[in-house]
Amino acid sequence: MIVDQQLHGYNHGHELLSGSITLPPRDQDLVDRLSDIAGPIAPGEKIPPYITCYPLPSGSHYVVARTWHDREAPRAGCVRTRSLLIPMAEWTSVADPSTLVALATDAGPTQKMKRLSVEPGPAKPSPPVETAGAELLEALFLEHSVSVAVFGSKSAELIALRILTAIWPSMRRRFTVSTFCNSPRTISKKSFDLVFAPVEARSRFSDWKGRRVDGIRAGPLRHRWSSRIADEVFRAPYPSLSALDTFGEMAEDEKGSEEALRLSLLWGELADKVGSEPHAALGLLDIANTRMSRRSELITELAPVLARAATTAVSAMAPSEAWRFLQVLIGKLGETRWRLSLIRSVRSSTVALAQRHPIEAVEAIPHLLKDGGEFLLSGIAAGIAKADAFERVASSLTGLSGDALLRTVLAAPELTVRLLEDDYGVEPSLVASIGGANGDEIAEARKRILPQLVDDRHAGVLGALLANAGASTIVIEAERLRNANDLTAVALNSVLVDAAQREGGATALRDVAAKARQSQASNAMLRQLLGSSVADVRWILDTMEKADARRPMLLADVLTSASNEQLRSIFGQPGMLSDVLVLAGDLPSATEVLARIVENVRLQPADHIGLVMRILPRIDGPRAGSIAVSGLEAALPKDLGAERESIVSTLLDRAGAQLDGVRVLKVGAGQGVPAGLASSNLTLFDRSPPSVRAKLLENPIALADTVVSRKTLDLSYQGGEAVGRLLWDSDPVNHRAFLLASSKLLSFATNVTAEAASPIIAAAFPSVYRELQRESLPDFLSYVFPFVDWDRCKVARRELARSFLNSNWRPRDIALAAARAGDAGRIIRSIAKRDNGSRAINSIEREADSLPDPWKHQVKKAIKDLRNDPP
Repeated sequence: MIVDQQLHGYNHGHELLSGSITLPPRDQDLVDRLSDIAGPIAPGEKIPPYITCYPLPSGSHYVVARTWHDREAPRAGCVRTRSLLIPMAEWTSVADPSTLVALATDAGPTQKMKRLSVEPGPAKPSPPVETAGAELLEALFLEHSVSVAVFGSKSAELIALRILTAIWPSMRRRFTVSTFCNSPRTISKKSFDLVFAPVEARSRFSDWKGRRVDGIRAGPLRHRWSSRIADEVFRAPYPSLSALDTFGEMAEDEKGSEEALRLSLLWGELADKVGSEPHAALGLLDIANTRMSRRSELITELAPVLARAATTAVSAMAPSEAWRFLQVLIGKLGETRWRLSLIRSVRSSTVALAQRHPIEAVEAIPHLLKDGGEFLLSGIAAGIAKADAFERVASSLTGLSGDALLRTVLAAPELTVRLLEDDYGVEPSLVASIGGANGDEIAEARKRILPQLVDDRHAGVLGALLANAGASTIVIEAERLRNANDLTAVALNSVLVDAAQREGGATALRDVAAKARQSQASNAMLRQLLGSSVADVRWILDTMEKADARRPMLLADVLTSASNEQLRSIFGQPGMLSDVLVLAGDLPSATEVLARIVENVRLQPADHIGLVMRILPRIDGPRAGSIAVSGLEAALPKDLGAERESIVSTLLDRAGAQLDGVRVLKVGAGQGVPAGLASSNLTLFDRSPPSVRAKLLENPIALADTVVSRKTLDLSYQGGEAVGRLLWDSDPVNHRAFLLASSKLLSFATNVTAEAASPIIAAAFPSVYRELQRESLPDFLSYVFPFVDWDRCKVARRELARSFLNSNWRPRDIALAAARAGDAGRIIRSIAKRDNGSRAINSIEREADSLPDPWKHQVKKAIKDLRNDPP
């Protein structure tokens, strides 16, 4: 390294005599001033050579100066000073500053100034300072930093050199020291860091702002680290504070400080105490957290120490204190990568503490969570799960508020399992805790808690966890439950159903439920998931396994709960009725819904009739009659093949009192009904049970109107017979209506030549004829015959004879009409008088035996009288 020099001495005053470097004015002014002695020298006083060390204001160089008393100067009190100017970068790395002092000393006060090239060598052992006390070092390193004045020291230069050698680079570059001063020395109004002065000069330091130290007598130690620093600075062969530099900061330029030294000393002290005093570990962490450049490295080194401290705390402290200690310890780690490592290393201790004192552990949880100590939850939860008398522990857990319980349960899988595997009554509290959780906690809870929910007591927890779950989550949970308990927990099933219906996942959930083993619970779940829509019915018919015995039952239930409108929608689909009947038609429970279908759904006639015939045997009372009527109305206008007569007869029989005679006549034989069907229906009406037939007899006018509405009498003879019998039998039921109906039918049938008219004539003519015999003739009879003769009966006889002889009417029917009219003799004679009358009489005579008594006897007598007394 290159070292420049300057020599100062007396020349018309103290001034620069020579030098190898030209300094800036400010730097030069300082060297000029500090190269002179500080304070006056008494006459005859001799001063020893001394050193002065300080940095230049520009910071370019550090000055190491040796000063000698110049007794040859023309005036007293003059000195000569050789100043070595060492580049600052080299100065901070000089291993042994005493070599530079020796260089200045060896050059002496007179040698010519020149630039030197100095090769730094290794440090040499330095003699110890035996008489110096530790007060000086306490003032420099352990207390508030102030300037220090030492009075009367016999080892000033050795002390100064040892301190310059021992201190760290950043302190060395700014440290100022003078080993002899008769008054205070300053740079820019700041006192030197360390000055040595004779005892006699003490009075001149009355305004000294710093510490005054007695350099002759050692005072008592005031700090626990004083002796250790003194050993390193005053007594070690190679003075150095680096052994105390735990953080390595004092060796780094611009970063070392007295505070760093004190923290390093405290670090060592705390590290020694950790084994017996766990709280010392917290102090170590506090210190490490102040050293940002080495924080991670320091914490790495501390990891084993901290783990031992945690173990000691758990074993020696009261539970509440131990939890607090662990919380603070881990918390001071911040977010370093060692946090998790340390947690793992102390977890076994944490688990053991929680297992031994579970109630206290639970009580500590709210405080830990409040102060950011959730990192301990894993160990606490694992320990609690292993505790004895778990029922008390579970009861204590229910007292946790907010989401604390949930966070605790989630902290250890074993606690989750144990808390839910038996009935400890924790579920309501867990539901409340879930309500206070955030989205991430809910998601984690679903992963950890849902697999444990298998019993009905878990329904509330399941509902809370699925409150905002998507349809896919709900279906996954349903699959899990199907594998766990075959969906036999009714309450859990209901939660799944509610959640799925809310989230639009009912169809997917239904598919899962259909795969479960059949049970009352799973069947009920399926039923809850089925509505009464076309899609629901089709799912049962098409999606469920054909061999699944639940299909008919579910189908019947679904249809039973359907509204009338839904039934109409369902059975408006092609083929639906046949599919339903195949699957569930024979179930007793299906009867009601099938009846409702009959009553509310417009079916194809064949389907309607078939359904009515299917369910009638299972229904009683008025409803059966109404259903039979509906089937009857569908069957009467239709050709049902060979079974038609049986079907209609059965329906008439079941219709009973529910039958509307007027309507059934219109439907069965009215206009538009084919003649064959109308004839068949009328015949069946005539043969119907008394209760049904009575309905038809109540209103013979309806019978007449029905026949007349056909416009032509195209009925078969059997149909005409049925009309005639029904008409005739209505007389005792409703005579006036019978009379009016007879007149209508007689008027309609008289000019009809078809044989179907004759049985109608047999029933209608007698009543009309009897009325004609009365003096008072009802108005409605005036249009039956054109009365041009005063003998109205004669006109009637004549018209009957004429029509009979000009038609295909059967003789027996006309004979019956004559007998019923009560005037068989004159009616027979009227027929006999007309052309072909004799042949007609012969026909009547041949068929007379087929007439019932007393009509047969009357007809035969009339013919006999005719034979005995021809016209």
